[in-house]
Amino acid sequence: MKVAVITGAANGIGLALSLVNLQQGNTVAMVDKDSIKLKQETERLSPLFPEQILPISCDVTQTDDVARLAQEVESKLGRIDWIYNNAGIIGPLEPIWDLPSEHIQRVMNVNLYGMIHIIQAFIPFLFQQNFHSHIINIASLYALCTGSQTASYSMSKHAVLALSESLHFDLVRMKKPVDISVVFPSFTDTSLLSHTASANSSFHEALKSLLSHSRPAIDIAEHIVHEVGQKKFYIFPDKEVKGYCEERTNAMIHQENPYVTNIEKLMGALIKRQESRN
Repeated sequence: MKVAVITGAANGIGLALSLVNLQQGNTVAMVDKDSIKLKQETERLSPLFPEQILPISCDVTQTDDVARLAQEVESKLGRIDWIYNNAGIIGPLEPIWDLPSEHIQRVMNVNLYGMIHIIQAFIPFLFQQNFHSHIINIASLYALCTGSQTASYSMSKHAVLALSESLHFDLVRMKKPVDISVVFPSFTDTSLLSHTASANSSFHEALKSLLSHSRPAIDIAEHIVHEVGQKKFYIFPDKEVKGYCEERTNAMIHQENPYVTNIEKLMGALIKRQESRN
């Protein structure tokens, strides 16, 4: 039985990825920092998929935690076919000059360094296997464009794209049996905003409402798993994100101001609406 390791597996896209992999008959190491939510989801899914779930509580920002995670997966499951690097937070939604440095650092610690910790801990095991494995890094549309009040999140996701491309080149050059993908989902109905520092702001609440009416996470997960099966490097669950990438590239080539995407227009409208109510 093949094995998928999924971080951020207790909520949103991570939970949906877990379900899709379980439905395909894979064993899933469901990894999450939120041990209570992880236990709830494991208890809900285990009767449907007996002996297919290994729940592991882990804080991806802590190298010791991640090292123990890798050792436990290897010792209990004996193989690793896919690693979905999905754990992430959006962080405070404020202009960069209003963000304390520790808030920015926390976003980078989870979204970027957490991903790096997973890669560094698991790569030695992946190199020892006599078959190809696959690392899937979940970025965001904000890896390809930017917008109002998303500086720390956008910076972290731009770095995820750079990490993924550099990793691909090194693995190919050294002929290692590991494939890489990077994913650019748009707005999705997830719990991404649940623990942000600006959780009580009116703008936060408006954006949270928008996300709750976005595309279901299960749709995104099914598309990701399908594209991973096709060995795609760049994965676009939402076609409009390709357009954002093209528009941004054209603006750069023509040395224009950053292109205002439809997402930025929507964010700007939300901000103005909330400011008018304050």
